[in-house]
Amino acid sequence: MTGLRPLSLGVALMLCSAGAFGFANTSDADGVPMQSVDREPVGSIPGPADLVRVHRGHAYISAGRTLTIWDISDPAAPERRGSYTFPEEIWGFRLAGSRAYVGANFYGLGILDISDPAAPALAGAHKTLGQAKIGAVFDTKVVLIDHMEGLVMIDVSNEAEPVVLGSFFLDGYARDVVTRGSFAYVVDSPSGLYVFDLSRPGPPEPVSVLHAPRTPRFIEASSGAANEGPALVCGAGGGNLQIYDVSDPAAPVRAATFTTPGIAQRVSLDGTLAYVADGRAGIQVVNLATPSEPSLVGSFPTPRPARDVAVDETHVFVVVGDPGERQAEGREVLIWRKDRRLSR
Repeated sequence: MTGLRPLSLGVALMLCSAGAFGFANTSDADGVPMQSVDREPVGSIPGPADLVRVHRGHAYISAGRTLTIWDISDPAAPERRGSYTFPEEIWGFRLAGSRAYVGANFYGLGILDISDPAAPALAGAHKTLGQAKIGAVFDTKVVLIDHMEGLVMIDVSNEAEPVVLGSFFLDGYARDVVTRGSFAYVVDSPSGLYVFDLSRPGPPEPVSVLHAPRTPRFIEASSGAANEGPALVCGAGGGNLQIYDVSDPAAPVRAATFTTPGIAQRVSLDGTLAYVADGRAGIQVVNLATPSEPSLVGSFPTPRPARDVAVDETHVFVVVGDPGERQAEGREVLIWRKDRRLSR
């Protein structure tokens, strides 16, 4: 099966600042003031970029075949640390500890040692039958999406020689996978949401399947940390924000679908807040404290359509770019701080 190649977008990454948000004159249904950005960014990072994630004081930016690492300890003056270029285009990546798990098209899964941001190095790799999209990790197991095999589970106890533990062929087109604790959540179009318990021995078998039309292309899971709100998987990708309550992994439910003013592309979770990259509508901040009743509590515009978003404790990173942009000229990273008034 041949997958669609991701667009190389002109980008800017935006980090939203405490002084950059101004209160709007409107409130949500619970009376929480809604907010918007009305000031200039405080710093910049040159592009290009397709995807962004933040981890341990660094921003990880993929563009084409290359993953680049930036030190963002001083948001006014980010410093480029190192990069690694794969033989094939990066379709997605996730970060855990000192590793980046990269889905690099026909190359397969790449396990990148990022313990030294200035010199990322390949620790291991696995060639899949088809096009690898992304990998996620639990303990010594990595699960990845492959367009030929579906969900593939790999033992990486010895990263230099990964061992395939089995695969599960999904009914439709595998889109994305995330892990939360010992569970893996996989979205498949048009089938729905699959849940796998990675603590079980043997090949992967779903413990539950939630059949749902219009499955999102991209998903994120809540952290599972104490006081971080309900157990959620949230999805976006060419439509609205979709919220799944996975408090009982054996019986997940779609808690709500939230209509954003734009076209929701991707989402990043920060406690009970969802930051949604909403295309030409910029960034929408949605309160998920009650998953069945999400409410908009903030927003800010972006200079070009918002394509991806990542959040850490102090910043929001937004990949922006017009459709069809394929050159580095004009791409940049703009920097703001988060508004402290948006509680988690």
